[in-house]
Amino acid sequence: MSQKDTFKKILAGFAIIMILLPPFAAINSFLTTSLNKAGWYQPIQKYIVPWQARLVVVSIAPFGIESRVVADSDQSAFFMIKNQAAIPVDLSWNCLGWQSVLLLIISLVAGLKGNFTALSRIQIVVLGLLGTILVNVFRMSVIAVGIYYVNSLAAQIVHDYFASFITLLWLIFFWWFSYSYVLEERH
Repeated sequence: MSQKDTFKKILAGFAIIMILLPPFAAINSFLTTSLNKAGWYQPIQKYIVPWQARLVVVSIAPFGIESRVVADSDQSAFFMIKNQAAIPVDLSWNCLGWQSVLLLIISLVAGLKGNFTALSRIQIVVLGLLGTILVNVFRMSVIAVGIYYVNSLAAQIVHDYFASFITLLWLIFFWWFSYSYVLEERH
């Protein structure tokens, strides 16, 4: 299968995902509630969420937002300070972008089929993971800035729909860049 055919299939898959986004959001909410009751997420909440919260706090600082990460809090991951009042931002395990990592993994399985060198495959996996982390930090930062400067309703809309759209844009760019500049065929 040629690279163009693979890219076309990945793009078609993304188009289908965009069509299914509203019902997927409802299913995602149900799954999150169920998984929260199970409690398996607690190590992620304890160790990874504070790290991501620090990345978001650093990334929103240039927008004039003073923030503080809260250690060991079940209520929120960080607070933004506005007019001497604290605005809590609840950053949970579900906000980290596990859905985008899942989409990345699925696209890696489909996109790395072919006769590519091992080194270029490793480069793609590392680039994909790092890019997905940065996209998720960007997404969380946009939501935090929206909470701070607009309101929580606008941020909720961005959270539910913009997040998926930006992930799909990232993956489309990622695969274009990968096929154009990184993946090398074995001879």
